[in-house]
Order: sequence, then C-alpha cells, then structure tokens
Amino acid sequence: MNQKTITAAKVAPRPQPRTNATRIRAARRTSPTSAASPIQLTVHNHPLARRHYRVATAAIEAFVDLVEHCVRVLIPGALIYARPRMGKTHAIDYLALHLARHRGDILVLRMSCEHHRSDYEGPFFSALLGAAGVRDPQPRTIAEKRFALMRRLSEQLQMRSGHIVVLLCDEAQRLSKHALEWLRDVHDQLACHGVRLITFLVGQPQLMEHKAQYQLAGDEQIVARFMIEQLHFRGITDAVEAATCLASYDLSRYPEDTGGTFTAFFYPDAYTAGLRLEQSAAALWNGFVNAHTVAQLAGPVEIPMDYFTRAVESMLLNGPQWDSSGLVLEPAHWERAVRESGYVAAQQTVRL
Repeated sequence: MNQKTITAAKVAPRPQPRTNATRIRAARRTSPTSAASPIQLTVHNHPLARRHYRVATAAIEAFVDLVEHCVRVLIPGALIYARPRMGKTHAIDYLALHLARHRGDILVLRMSCEHHRSDYEGPFFSALLGAAGVRDPQPRTIAEKRFALMRRLSEQLQMRSGHIVVLLCDEAQRLSKHALEWLRDVHDQLACHGVRLITFLVGQPQLMEHKAQYQLAGDEQIVARFMIEQLHFRGITDAVEAATCLASYDLSRYPEDTGGTFTAFFYPDAYTAGLRLEQSAAALWNGFVNAHTVAQLAGPVEIPMDYFTRAVESMLLNGPQWDSSGLVLEPAHWERAVRESGYVAAQQTVRL
C-alpha cells in the first residue's frame, strides 16, 4: 500500500511536552568520559559513534508516563509489548536513568528474562539476585536465595529511604506461569514488610496472547497482579514523532551540561549558522516512506528505533566532511542515510 509523504509544514507545531530538554538530558546515558577528563573528545570516542547514548521518542515518553502513573497510584504491574527492534531495551535504559534522576527513593531492578527449556526455581531467583546486584558467590538453596533477595532489597531501600521497587523485565514473553507465580510470592513477601513491588513486563506481542490465556484459564491472580495496565510500544510512525526524536540530538549535550550538543559537535559551522536536525523531520520521514514504497514492503510505515537512530547516526558521522556554514541537508542526504540504516533489507528479511 502506497504511503503519503508529509511535507515540512506538517511537522510544526510539535507538542512541546514531548521534547522537554530537562527530561532528555536526564535520561541520556553518559559514558566514563567527563569534562574533567584529559581524554580529548573526538568523532571516534563520542558516545554517538559507540552507540552509547539514549534519546527520547514519543513511545518512550508514553512508557515513562505509564510508569509514573503506576508508581503514583501503586498499580502492581503493567504489560508493554512491541515487535522486535522497536526499541524496547532502549526504552528500558531510558526509563531506568529517568527514575534514577527524578525518583532516587525508588529501587530499580532490571532483569533480562532468559529462555529455559524447563522451569527451575533456582535459576529464576539467581536472575533476580543478579538484578538486585548480588553476584557470585550466590546462596545454593532456594530458601537461602529467597532470604538473600529479601535482605538485599531491604538494605537497598533503607539506603534510599524508600518503599517502592520497580522491576523491569525485558523479553518477558519468556516468563512461564511458574515464574510469574514465584514473582507473585516475592510481591507478597515484600508487601508484608511494607514494600511495594511494581513489575513491568516488557516483551513481544506474545505477551498479549499469554494474558488472554491466563484470563481464559481463570488465573486472575496473575493478570490482576502483573497485567493490569498495558501499552503498545511502537516505532516512529509519522514526521511529528521523527521531529521529537531529532530534537533530542539538538538538545542533548556531551559531556552533560558542559559540552556541546550532538548536532553542534558533528556540524559546528552549520549549527552556528542555524542548522537543527529537527528541521529535517519531514525529509527523513519521507525518506523512510519512499524506501518502504519502492521496496513494496507490506503494511503501514512504522520505523523501528534501531534503524531510525542508525540513519541519524549516519548523517551525523558524515559531519566532518560535509560541515560548512552554508550547509543545507537536502532530501538526498537523508535518502542516503535511510539506505545506510539497513531498514529495507531488514524488513525484507523478517517479512518474507
């Protein structure tokens, strides 16, 4: 199905809350290099070149809003689902940093759910202990692991003077019913000590199938505990959302607060003359739309975050050779960036 391109006029006005500079700076991942470091910042060791940074999208902001809502009213769990490569792990990184900056009293745990051919309580609690920061050697028996987990969480919360634990489970579609039951036990044990565990199951669309199966089977204790709220996490779906993401590169600084913005670092002369990536939102979006149409890809255009950021990174990394005070980023520049992102090849592979 052919997609209509969007002209530059449709990009503005952009909703201001989506690109709040404070939130973008707070949630961007930083690397060990700092303003006081003797290491000179170059194109090759910049966080963007190493893909060691985080930027905001409309979907990420919706995720942040959901988490803040659940924390505010103490909803015990929510389900966030999306197709692969839409940026779920990226969003978890962003969210963990956001909470660390704005809610230091909350203990945030991140657990990557591993695939196991059989359910064993020991490995599950070992993963939880690892998420809580308990490394080798770990307790041997399940009872000892449960006790060590409770003690660790209690110690960490006392340091924060808090009573809320946020657990972010990545690839949560791998969690079995038994694992959710074990997690429910942890929730109940913490509640007995006045601690609230809020779990976010982040994974692929199979999570919705699991929820439906639990509902049909009458497993209300699982649905009501971990799947009350739900969010369909999406990629970039229009030029306005593209502008939100591009504005992050215009606003985020490295080193944080003292360094130049990402755009200014790679295009210093053009940036001084007024160049901003946000102004190219329509051109970049249309580049993806055209590539989608020419390749005859099925379905509506929804750009996974991985390929969107690769296109932006391609554009920025060309800064040293293209930068000038009179530079204008033309559609041809962005079409090249879209090609270099690998979007078409990836979609052709997964949709065959």
